[in-house]
Amino acid sequence: MELLIHPEELSSRWIALAEKHRLKRLSIHPWGGKNAHKTLEDLVSRLETSEYRDMIDTLIDTGIEVGYEFHAASYLLPRDLFEEHPEYFRMNEEGERVADKNFCFSNEDALTLLAKNAAVLAKKLYRSPEDYYFWLDDSRSARCFCPECRKRSFADHQLNVMNRMLREIRKEIPNARMCYLAYYESLAVPETVKPDDGIFLEYAPIDRFRNLGFDLVGENLKTLEGLLAFFGSENAKVLEYWYDNSLFSKWKKPPVAFSPDNDAIRLDYAFYRNLGFPTLSSFACFLGEDYVALYGEPDLSAAAEG
Repeated sequence: MELLIHPEELSSRWIALAEKHRLKRLSIHPWGGKNAHKTLEDLVSRLETSEYRDMIDTLIDTGIEVGYEFHAASYLLPRDLFEEHPEYFRMNEEGERVADKNFCFSNEDALTLLAKNAAVLAKKLYRSPEDYYFWLDDSRSARCFCPECRKRSFADHQLNVMNRMLREIRKEIPNARMCYLAYYESLAVPETVKPDDGIFLEYAPIDRFRNLGFDLVGENLKTLEGLLAFFGSENAKVLEYWYDNSLFSKWKKPPVAFSPDNDAIRLDYAFYRNLGFPTLSSFACFLGEDYVALYGEPDLSAAAEG
């Protein structure tokens, strides 16, 4: 099992929890949303300090990997470029260029700059494994509606972006891999773009936990099976929300009390393993020191079984 926590939540306590529950990896996940570029900047700054590096070293020395997963588009293609290069950014449905979400996926200069910045960022992730999770912006509707971008699905555009970032990163890190995050609009099988060698599936069905009628049956199961058939199961990863108290707290502090449904979690484990996923993971945000002060230690007992 792998768990994801916010950068500020990493502590000696979480190191002990990772050991106790036999985690394969504890990943650092800066907050998403409209300020994702700022929280990613904060993480990069933390990674330059000896105090933060010492905690990462301690985890790795105990046999636990430390990964990094985050929404990166607005960091890799800064919004302040809009004044000089509005063509880099997406066109909304009214035909206006706007710098609110992602970018123009068909603009070659934007793609090139983003990919080069991705390679620079990869080198800044202290003791990172060689699998990278550089996601697009955290938004349900974040596509570009320019005439060129309309010719492809969002899934096709996302896969093209991941291919481009991976090619650039591999100039410095030859064995690098890059995830395709199946999430929101990209919960679909690409149609016109093929994955480069080293692209793998990360499946994150957030709507299962937002009361939006999403369950892993019928068309949703068919799509999941299609994604696995398209990308293959090698290195495929589930990113679930079993322990995501930030979601259950509606991304607002103070966090709410959290009680996992261990029976349902174990059923999910069996379901995903049966489909062929080798790696299971979950967000576990909003379970830091402030949570413990309010409610005591959360129940993470089933994590050891994932």
